[in-house]
Amino acid sequence: MKPALLRFKRTLDTLLEWLVILVVIVMVADVLWGVFTRFIMNSPSRWTEEIAKLLLMWVALLGAAVAYGRKEHLGFDYFVEQLDPDVKKLLALVSQCIVVAFAMLVMVYGGFILVTETLAANQVTPALGLKVGYAYLALPISGIFMAIYGVEQFLETAIKDDSNLTPDQDAALD
Repeated sequence: MKPALLRFKRTLDTLLEWLVILVVIVMVADVLWGVFTRFIMNSPSRWTEEIAKLLLMWVALLGAAVAYGRKEHLGFDYFVEQLDPDVKKLLALVSQCIVVAFAMLVMVYGGFILVTETLAANQVTPALGLKVGYAYLALPISGIFMAIYGVEQFLETAIKDDSNLTPDQDAALD
């Protein structure tokens, strides 16, 4: 990978990982505050549960993009490892195309339709009065990250020449 693209990917990775970390920290603080107000102060906060639900959605979607970018997503590694290297490479390329298509069509395109229609309907959350469309932005944003990672992994797989590599060198590329 070219040094400029590698720097861009590392910056993107770092930004996304810190965003997920920040959302998890806020979510934990929110849940702790909810528990404190409910059981210690005997006066439950009205908004903590709603914030926790919204943040959980963001953590799940952005966390999925982080896992995909790190190549730590779920897969059937055992079956793939039994295949011929050329078939393995072809399957990897096809799967990356499917992921990018899904991310762009369903998550980005469909997500933006969901966001715009929800904002146009003026739906708001009951406790916070937050427009629900803003909460749904997690879907297209996560889709953009997954599409970028999918294209990057496709190019990496397509360019990688497996014929001259030892197993140690091949593992170092992943």
